[in-house]
Amino acid sequence: MFKYKSFSILLALVFIVSCASRKLKKDYEVVDASHQEVPEWVNDLEEWIDDEEEDAEKNRYYLYETEAKNSRSTACEIAKARSAANVASEISTYIKQSFAQSKHGDPTKTNEKLAEYVQDDLAKEVQAFIVGARPYKVYWEKRKFMKDKGADKDWNGFICASLIKISKTQLKSAFARTEESLAKKVDDKARENVQKILKEAAEAYTQES
Repeated sequence: MFKYKSFSILLALVFIVSCASRKLKKDYEVVDASHQEVPEWVNDLEEWIDDEEEDAEKNRYYLYETEAKNSRSTACEIAKARSAANVASEISTYIKQSFAQSKHGDPTKTNEKLAEYVQDDLAKEVQAFIVGARPYKVYWEKRKFMKDKGADKDWNGFICASLIKISKTQLKSAFARTEESLAKKVDDKARENVQKILKEAAEAYTQES
């Protein structure tokens, strides 16, 4: 019984490794692109920031790359929208975590409406407060997918990557406007905590690289 189980595990591991190796193998050829070579910011954003961005400490960067789509315009529209949405999503997640970990106490635990708002609507409101979240750089490729290379079918698809660069000053402003909005949704007793938490969160978030 022990030998059978060991052999089964070995087969499973071989299957996992073979699947992984197939996924790593490219099932396409690049037939057109916006640049002759894939930009460094697509392959290694942190390395590119260190190498190329002189004012990196004053900004934050958000990258989104699509899966293959039928048209270049669709792929790039999605990439631009999602990279901008990533800004709001990351900030709203950071605010939620700041509430949960706050030394002042989590105001959402004592305010059901605030908890519901933070859970369901916060990201949308933060996105409305983000100013200047526009694509800084865009890269696209046209790929020819081929069945004989492992693709599901022969077809031409487009991928697109969009990079957002936004200043920490603008991010602090977004935090401040969010703080004002959230403070209006709680009573006087909880308002002070909300304001403290958001100020500390803004400072910590914009200090991060």
